[in-house]
Amino acid sequence: MKKIDIKKSFQNKKFKYGGYATLTTAAVLAILLVINLLAGQLNLKFDLTQNRMFSLSNQTYNVLNGLKDNVNIYVFAESGKEDPTIKTIIDKYKAGSKKIVLEYEDPVKYPQFANQFSQNGTEVREGSIVIKSGSKFKLIDPSDLVNYTYDQTGQPSADSLAIEQKVTSAIINVTSSESPVLFTLKGHEEADLPSQVTSQLENENYTVKDVNLLLKDAKLTDGAALLVNSPKRDISADEAAKIKDFLSKGGRAIFLMGITSNELPNFQSLLNSYGVGIKKTIVVEGDSRYSTNYPIYLVPEMGAQEIVNPLKSDNMPVLIPGAQAIEMQKLKKSSISIEPLLTTSENSWGKANINSQTVEKENGDYAGPFDIAVAVTDKSQNSSVKDTKLVVVSNGLFINSQFADAGGNLDFLMNSVNWLQDKTDRISIRPKSLDTGTLTINSFQRLLFSGIVVIIIPGLIAVWGITVWLRRKRA
Repeated sequence: MKKIDIKKSFQNKKFKYGGYATLTTAAVLAILLVINLLAGQLNLKFDLTQNRMFSLSNQTYNVLNGLKDNVNIYVFAESGKEDPTIKTIIDKYKAGSKKIVLEYEDPVKYPQFANQFSQNGTEVREGSIVIKSGSKFKLIDPSDLVNYTYDQTGQPSADSLAIEQKVTSAIINVTSSESPVLFTLKGHEEADLPSQVTSQLENENYTVKDVNLLLKDAKLTDGAALLVNSPKRDISADEAAKIKDFLSKGGRAIFLMGITSNELPNFQSLLNSYGVGIKKTIVVEGDSRYSTNYPIYLVPEMGAQEIVNPLKSDNMPVLIPGAQAIEMQKLKKSSISIEPLLTTSENSWGKANINSQTVEKENGDYAGPFDIAVAVTDKSQNSSVKDTKLVVVSNGLFINSQFADAGGNLDFLMNSVNWLQDKTDRISIRPKSLDTGTLTINSFQRLLFSGIVVIIIPGLIAVWGITVWLRRKRA
């Protein structure tokens, strides 16, 4: 009987290779097991959707970090039948702040509890969400959590998720001690605010009121802001005096000045007193990077300022159609600072004749670049009076019903209003689009990818396996 040398067998090359392979396999399995256990304990999840559909924005985290009192979130759904999309997003609010108290309630089992939150004729039902802090609460109907578009036959199609938009706005609403007022000037053929704008203002807890300063008792109250939206006629001297008095006491205003055939000397004088003026011209963009296919539909460069910084970081361009030029006055008060928000390129020009039939540059046209939106701050010399703030945009068409939802237009307006009210942490939150990107490939690309998957990758694995087998056999 042949004697086996056990000690030598451990020194055999085959044993060494096999031992290394076994140890490597065991190590990989151990690492995978640890990772799996950690992931289960930590509940790690990653949002890989293109528009971060299941993640909260920095704006929401800013709101959560600023909470001083507890906020209750009640999600009404039958136990075990909660909507997974809503649950994924809502659960992040609880994880984002210790001030959030999240409860899932069944409206069928507990109808009395649900009925106490009925609001403005709307009753709590399956899918409703209630945000409550102290004695204030806000009811969100499930139909408000999704935005729809309608085809030519009137058939609805889900377009975007508004869960974060509605919930964060409701948290702001119930935790705010007051609702700031935004006065919209009337009496000069101003454009009406579209529903998209009024809805977003309401979401962010603003109260919108019309004001006609021609009326004897009409006035702008302290703490409010004034919105002037594309007036076609000038204000009177008395109206100008009321606005100047309001601004001199730390008032805030946004002027959206559209093109009009009428002269507006009192508006011009008012703006001139804060170092800016409107040059009646139509700005044409000669650089295709800063316009759409139509060169008076401008996609201007953004400055470095609190209003536009979030739009730049989120790559949300602003579309301004038919802009005029904003001029800086040579003489202005030393307390006034002017920050460009939107600026055209050096290849832009302004039409001297606004009735010209061509956008081509002609003799007498003005050379760019032009500022078409600016932020003005008049630093108060009195510690008990706030700084005066203005936002001036050289056209108001960007917020009409046709353009309000384009790019970052609505966000630009809301950021401007919030900046005026010193609420720079309250940046507009947009709904998350439900559009899914489709990968389109041609026949050659299909053939190439098929070859990689079916032939090249299996071939490489086979070559590697044969190489290892031959090396072990020779050993």
